[in-house]
Amino acid sequence: MELSKRLQAVADLLDAHPCIADIGCDHGFVSIYLIRSHKAKRCIAMDVNQGPLERAAAHIKQEGLSTYIETRLSDGAKALNPPVLKEGGLKAEAQAALIAGMGGRLTIRILQDSLEKFQAMEEVILQPQSEIWKVREFIEDQGWRILKEDMILEEGKFYPMMKVLVKGAKGIPPHKKEADGDLFYYYGEYLLKTKNKVLLNFLKNEKRLYETILQNLQENETPKAKVRIEEIKEMLNRIEKGLEWFADEM
Repeated sequence: MELSKRLQAVADLLDAHPCIADIGCDHGFVSIYLIRSHKAKRCIAMDVNQGPLERAAAHIKQEGLSTYIETRLSDGAKALNPPVLKEGGLKAEAQAALIAGMGGRLTIRILQDSLEKFQAMEEVILQPQSEIWKVREFIEDQGWRILKEDMILEEGKFYPMMKVLVKGAKGIPPHKKEADGDLFYYYGEYLLKTKNKVLLNFLKNEKRLYETILQNLQENETPKAKVRIEEIKEMLNRIEKGLEWFADEM
């Protein structure tokens, strides 16, 4: 069994843990990989829909891993057991979780709905499909810390992802007060500072796209078009600032 490029990159961000929650597990392939690669001794594969969960269970059984991977019907992380108080503090049922392939608002909702469970974990891997700036802002608001990010291009689509430190996250940079805070939310501080080549391609692609949209809009004199023109100009300005981080590579 081979993971897609996107899911492989998501799995690679994870450290090894005794138990990992795969939230929105779909076909269960990531959970299978995590056990096979010894990144987890146990996985909890969770999905809100019965159909995908049954397919995941079938794949897990086919691989002979039913002893190591438990499937649970769950809206987000709601079916995870709550953390328990033990010596040293709260202990989560799963020490890490991954949430991949969902929209940014849904990702945030899942985190909010089970905040106590996530706060007791060590790390969370997130791969939002949209509105990623909102996800990064939410992470900062919780006092969590993005340790590492990656961005993958697969079949013409760009997929950003992040490794989030939850427990012991201290000294979070106050991006809202920084000159580049807006850029960090939209494009990722780690990706910009490490000059991620996929991010560079993304920015170039976005610039071409919005320049074309702007050109088409400027041929339209309606009030609605004028408002949209200003929005596009703002986006292009942000993209140009992002590209400045790659000035020595262009």
